[in-house]
Amino acid sequence: MTPSTPPMTVPSPSSTAPEGVTLVITERVRSSQVEPYEAWARGVHALLGQQPGFLGLHVLRDPSGPVPEYITLLRFASQEALDAWRTNPAYQAALRELPGFTASDVDYREARGLEAWFDLPGSLPAPPLWKNIVVGFVGVYPLILLFSYLCGFFTEGWPWWAAIIPSAFLATVFLNWPVLPLLSRLLRRWLYPAQRS
Repeated sequence: MTPSTPPMTVPSPSSTAPEGVTLVITERVRSSQVEPYEAWARGVHALLGQQPGFLGLHVLRDPSGPVPEYITLLRFASQEALDAWRTNPAYQAALRELPGFTASDVDYREARGLEAWFDLPGSLPAPPLWKNIVVGFVGVYPLILLFSYLCGFFTEGWPWWAAIIPSAFLATVFLNWPVLPLLSRLLRRWLYPAQRS
């Protein structure tokens, strides 16, 4: 039986999100609409590439449930850049097509820093803090080793506190993108073991 077209939930701005914000979107797509939805999403992603202040995106797809679920993370340089995207006429036009693909309301949430990777919305509960710490350590330790070694050739003779800065900066950048997204995908079943009904 084909479910009825659900009402569309349009993302609303938030005055609490700081500069540097991620919009986390959870969409449950009807099985019969997966291919049209993915074609629609590629069109939206192409629009994003032209949007000032847009930094990148990552899509997590979970086909294990009765209805495929897509979690899309859109990174913007500032709250102003995200708000400008929300009012983009082409994006607003694309949103009007979205209810034709989805099986339930779309969930929108703003996140900052690393929380976007661990506190996913929708039917997935947030993993416990100790799992977040383990994943963060697994991601950051190899990066610190790598960049400390590589930067050591350039920072030899610097004060110890200054010599740490390049490797700490590079490790932070790569931890946020792409290391944590990759680890979140690889360890998804361990981070989110709860089964959907």
